Amino acid sequence: MASPRGAVGVTGSTGYLGGAVVSTLRLQGHDVVGFGRSRSTSAGPTDFRPLDLAAPIDAASFEGLSCLVHAAWDLRETDPAQSWTRNVEGSRRVLQAALDAGVSRVVFVSSMSAYFDTHQDYGLMKLAVERSILEANHVVVRPGLVYGGSAGGMALTLSRLAQLPLIPVFRNANLFTAHVDDVVSAVASLALAPTVPSAVIGLANETAVPFSVIMRTIAASVDSSQRTVNVPWRPLLLTLRIAERIGVPLPVRSDSLLGLVRPAPVVPGQDYARRLGLSFRAFPEGLEGSFTPA
Repeated sequence: MASPRGAVGVTGSTGYLGGAVVSTLRLQGHDVVGFGRSRSTSAGPTDFRPLDLAAPIDAASFEGLSCLVHAAWDLRETDPAQSWTRNVEGSRRVLQAALDAGVSRVVFVSSMSAYFDTHQDYGLMKLAVERSILEANHVVVRPGLVYGGSAGGMALTLSRLAQLPLIPVFRNANLFTAHVDDVVSAVASLALAPTVPSAVIGLANETAVPFSVIMRTIAASVDSSQRTVNVPWRPLLLTLRIAERIGVPLPVRSDSLLGLVRPAPVVPGQDYARRLGLSFRAFPEGLEGSFTPA
């Protein structure tokens, strides 16, 4: 895929990862346009454009861009059918509008939850968008559990669980991790490199880390108790699903639990990552200062 020339667009520009990509590209001196439901406080009058995955998307929104990093994903919708309509169909509209506008490269930010044989709704939806991206000969990246910086996403949720008097952990659960700076550097490289393959590229260290180690390490970083208790995940999954049906607010969704206990078996596309010079530090390097006590 040829080198893009021009501005880089980033959807989900006010989110944890999308915002970090925007900041890094701007610090490197690149023209960046952020897309989102609401304007970032740091966005100027010409470097932000509104975008809602649930709304019609006009190709004119992407005019002047050479590359689009699609990191937007609406996690507010808990109903799987409604989430599919909003996120999968919305992402496909984003892709088509970008292609209609002449964008030469699209980098879709997927997830390590997206692998064949996944039972997670989130992973299945990401896989569906991946297929559309690859059929159009563009690029898919799958970040691992992203930590570091002003942590957000799943890492922030885990930090809250790590501050409980007893930390729930699950036997045989191992996760691939990635420091946010390494992920952002990789995404920026894929957005700007002279040529990149149309492929799925995992953005994570190749060594999986036991979930219990991750939780105890996060707990230690905020001076919390590191006492863990092994929890059978199937009864917990059922409990979470019942609570969701009756509208009980929860710290973790049942679908997210599936992603923790049935993670991806490998980091895909590491031959491509090595060829492009992408590297990912081992957990917990760079964790310091990511979390604050509750």
